Amino acid sequence: MNPRTILGEPGARRVSPFLFVLVILCFFLAFAGVSCNTDAAKVGLGAIAGSAGVSAPDANALDTCLDSLKGENIVSYSGWVLVLGRDPTIASLPAACDTGTAVTASDASQVNIGSQLLAILGLFAIGLALLCAVAGFFGVARGRSRAFASVIFAAGSGVLLVLDQLHVHDILLSKIAASAGSSVPGFDPTTYFNINFGIGLLIALVLLALAVVYNIVAMIVGDVPAAPGVPAIPEPPPI
Repeated sequence: MNPRTILGEPGARRVSPFLFVLVILCFFLAFAGVSCNTDAAKVGLGAIAGSAGVSAPDANALDTCLDSLKGENIVSYSGWVLVLGRDPTIASLPAACDTGTAVTASDASQVNIGSQLLAILGLFAIGLALLCAVAGFFGVARGRSRAFASVIFAAGSGVLLVLDQLHVHDILLSKIAASAGSSVPGFDPTTYFNINFGIGLLIALVLLALAVVYNIVAMIVGDVPAAPGVPAIPEPPPI
């Protein structure tokens, strides 16, 4: 197989639609998450427990609970949650932290941050990139203009999604700062939480970067010229 067929415009026309469909499917996965900063929590809560005269077994139970929360998202926001403004998913607490209290719809609504304009624009840009890719797949649009449009929309959607994550980071920190306990002098609740990139967002950004690189290469390589026809072999004269 000719490498120019794979890396050039024909290959990009076939592969690009599937990349953009996968990006849209990534919106069902987590785009942002809130986890406990267990190291800071151990220091802060340990100091409070010591001054309050908490017993050693209770202090050990607190440490065990914090260890089980390390690296786990307590609240997760999928891409569609950020686009549609729905309630996020609240994870069940590990057994070491179980207090017997079930998570309710009211709990989820309290951490709802509404629809995010940057996420909506990012999804719209992905839709335009998919439209260009589908047009190329069916031969309606082809050549460097198709690849250039795919690069612009894919790169633009990636930038919008990163900016949305930074904006969501600020919104969630503000929401945490305004939570109960924030009025206590010297107590900053934001130090006990981390705002993380979700796995869905990370995969989406990788797929968008791959689509951008693939279509840039397609612009450079260009379309593959048709193979020259094989001349017909003349029949030998009759004997």
